[in-house]
Amino acid sequence: MNHYTLLRTIEKVYGLPPLGQAATARPLSRIWKTWPPLWWFSFSLMPVSRLPGASDGIQPQRMVARRASRSELSPQSNPRHRGHIRADPSAGVGRAARHRRSAAGLVAAIISLGLIGLCLRALPTVLTDSNLVTEIPGLPTGITVARSSAESVSPAATASGMPSAPAGTSGDPVKSQAKRSATSVRQVEVPGSGPGTYKAAKKAIRSTSSYGSVIRYDVRVEDGLSIDADEAAVLIQGVLDDARSWRGTRRWRFELAPAGKTATLHAYIVTPTTTDRLCAPYLTRGEVSCQNGDRVVLNAKRWLLGADSYGSDLPNYRRYLVNHEFGHTLGKRHVNCPAPGRRAPIMLQQTKGLQGCRKSPWPLASEG
Repeated sequence: MNHYTLLRTIEKVYGLPPLGQAATARPLSRIWKTWPPLWWFSFSLMPVSRLPGASDGIQPQRMVARRASRSELSPQSNPRHRGHIRADPSAGVGRAARHRRSAAGLVAAIISLGLIGLCLRALPTVLTDSNLVTEIPGLPTGITVARSSAESVSPAATASGMPSAPAGTSGDPVKSQAKRSATSVRQVEVPGSGPGTYKAAKKAIRSTSSYGSVIRYDVRVEDGLSIDADEAAVLIQGVLDDARSWRGTRRWRFELAPAGKTATLHAYIVTPTTTDRLCAPYLTRGEVSCQNGDRVVLNAKRWLLGADSYGSDLPNYRRYLVNHEFGHTLGKRHVNCPAPGRRAPIMLQQTKGLQGCRKSPWPLASEG
């Protein structure tokens, strides 16, 4: 016996069609000798006026069980079974109708509670699945998106990371939120594409080292980005001329060349769409950076937003990004994390993830 048995019993008493799994349950039939039982019509159930079927104006009362009166019961009403009495039909018609309405309301309430339960079970899945939007291909522009942790997969080893959704259609901005501290969120706007024209840095900075081959480069920032070309160039040179960077190997040294001067490398900070064009045939998909021939292409989305692997540490992420992409110009290829807990090699695709290593924006001694 279970709740389906009780429900099937109620349905059978009131001639209602079986619902759901109650259709396979057997109603209770051995606890009384007459059907419907005698006491059913001598039991006065006054439903609350707000319940279904209470539109007959009966005021809310408590449920009262009383003995059947002689006017309601007749000793001769069941001559084939002496000692058994049957309810007077004229006395029970109105009450039976009210019982049927109450039972219909009870069944409707059971169904409603079941549907509410199903909705409550599904609701947490919908609320906690916060990644559904970022998994939709062709994410429209002009919306706020979270900083991506994936790098693009390229057909060769010099592209940085795994692909993710395109940055958007031409000319439309992609507004992104980047967490810069535990208590504040800064709104950063990165245009999805730009005009393909650039402003070159005018700064000229020589290396502080006298060792290694000299590699001259210039810096160009795409028009329309809120990035100052000279400031970005000074930052890049500061990273490359740090003793912890490739200069420390004494095999190479980098020097910043001003606009219009001879340079063997060209560093670009550009919009996602321009990144895809300059990196082709590598598949950056508007998300990551690359080195392609004499071009070091730094995606403005990563330059301004960083990556999840570095959290709010944007300065160190930029150091990693410069060292990683310029490392490709020196012939360095991607590597894996050597062991969990170890410092990450600079040629590990740290934008994609750390594979158990600790983040590190500088080349390891073993990578020189």
